[in-house]
Amino acid sequence: MSEDEVRIRLARLLRVPRGARSQAADVPEAVAVVRERLRARERRAGPPDTLAPVGLEPESGGAVLARRVAFDADHRHGEWRLGEGAGADPRVFAQLCRDPALASLELSRALYLDTETSGLSGGAGTWVFLVGLGRFDAGRFEIWQGFLADPGAERALLLEAAARIRAASAVVSFFGKSFDRHRLEDKMRLHGIEPPFAGKAHLDLYHPLRRLYRAALEDARLKTLERELCGVARQDDLPGSRAPAAWFDFLHGRPHELEGVFRHNRDDVLSLVTLAAHLSRTLFETRADGSPLSGPAAARARAVAKVLVEAREHRQALAWFDRAVERGGGSIPADHARLWERARRRAGAGAAP
Repeated sequence: MSEDEVRIRLARLLRVPRGARSQAADVPEAVAVVRERLRARERRAGPPDTLAPVGLEPESGGAVLARRVAFDADHRHGEWRLGEGAGADPRVFAQLCRDPALASLELSRALYLDTETSGLSGGAGTWVFLVGLGRFDAGRFEIWQGFLADPGAERALLLEAAARIRAASAVVSFFGKSFDRHRLEDKMRLHGIEPPFAGKAHLDLYHPLRRLYRAALEDARLKTLERELCGVARQDDLPGSRAPAAWFDFLHGRPHELEGVFRHNRDDVLSLVTLAAHLSRTLFETRADGSPLSGPAAARARAVAKVLVEAREHRQALAWFDRAVERGGGSIPADHARLWERARRRAGAGAAP
């Protein structure tokens, strides 16, 4: 290729007007201009394949990177304020979850836990690379997101997470008793860290909410429940299934979606707060301001009646069965008829509707 041809191609690359191509700078100068333009573009866009998410600060002597974000108690997540669960009667949790240990749980003092991992299996091969912990403090709700930017810092991240969980009076999660807790415990034991969950009250929202609404909703996933019960509609949410790839891309220096993972984790923690507040109002069927509790009312009434039958609260169970019939516009479904009959006999009531 001749020098004139190089000048013409560089002129095209630099978008030099046709009439000015003959006056284009010599080759070395043109190359310098191209390189400077590329550098300027990189400075504007930033290299996404090498940068960690913004807002991360070193903690624990620099061994842990974490992001903190705080919200006022009046902040709305969907249709609910974060502070609506304050003052909730914890006996509701004990009754609906059939767990006496929850009888003293205070939502305003609990720790809200959600993790992001490199996979769904357990054991040493699964990394907990993001730990989201939320708590109320001085009228605000703060979320701490501890991030594993380097696998070599795993022990430091787990030590910090364990200390925070241990200091809390109780834990609130969604499917955390079956997943998040065990992934953390597995990794902590590998590093010689005493897991902080033993003897601590743990409200796993998945089980009572599934029990209340599974008959009426398409499924009992967090995204479904937060939408139907709290009016949460996430915008540009990164599915949790893409979180592992985002972390591995980051570690290998490739373009990544970690910012979306942080946002997804933050919204999960916020939904724990509002769903716990919703659950706390189940037996009242109203929110703290007196407005009706959202969600499938007939399914909720049948589920509450079933819980009360199992607790041998037969007269209360009959009242909830009556509500279910009124709301469902018909008789009690066959799968609850036997429970209704048991409640009727024990309470000495009349014939079934």
